[in-house]
Amino acid sequence: MVNYYNYLLQRARSCVSAFRLLLTGTKISRFCTIEIQGEINVGNNVVIESNVVIKGKVFCGDGVHIANNCILKDCRIGPDTYIRPNSLLSGCHIGSNALIGPYARIRSSSKIGNNVQIGNFVEVKNSQIGTNSKINHLSYIGDAQIGDDVIIGAGSVTCNFDGTTTQQTYIEDKAFIGSGVFLVAPIKVGSEATIGSGSV
Repeated sequence: MVNYYNYLLQRARSCVSAFRLLLTGTKISRFCTIEIQGEINVGNNVVIESNVVIKGKVFCGDGVHIANNCILKDCRIGPDTYIRPNSLLSGCHIGSNALIGPYARIRSSSKIGNNVQIGNFVEVKNSQIGTNSKINHLSYIGDAQIGDDVIIGAGSVTCNFDGTTTQQTYIEDKAFIGSGVFLVAPIKVGSEATIGSGSV
């Protein structure tokens, strides 16, 4: 019974917090479906759809759009970025005009640059991704430094753990990584290099 009352109290607090967001001009699809367990600060013209969970400290810049069923924890999202449905962001920084998801996971200590696309079922962990880079399908990027204008094809993986130590991957500006590539760290891919599909 105590847990039930605690749940009701948390829901009431979330509704009050969401209502306060409404008063600042934030557009919320269904404010009583949003769960706010921390602190959220937003800019102008922010949109938050249904069933979004906010934990820790979250900042959303002007024009940010958070779609249905996303979970945001301790992250900062730059202006005009669109977080598509069912994405999980935790302890990360997202630049402006980025496109994240659907079903993307951005883990702690990751920094995503401006105009970056992180697509369906892509996981990013402890990595920096430069401006205008694209990772659109079914990839794992872990402990990597990725430059500007890089394209990483579907199903590519940075193999960052050798069983004992976590290793780094470096991909320089304008490199092209084909589909199904396994980048076994430690490795460095030079500027404007092309790695053919299926390479290891």
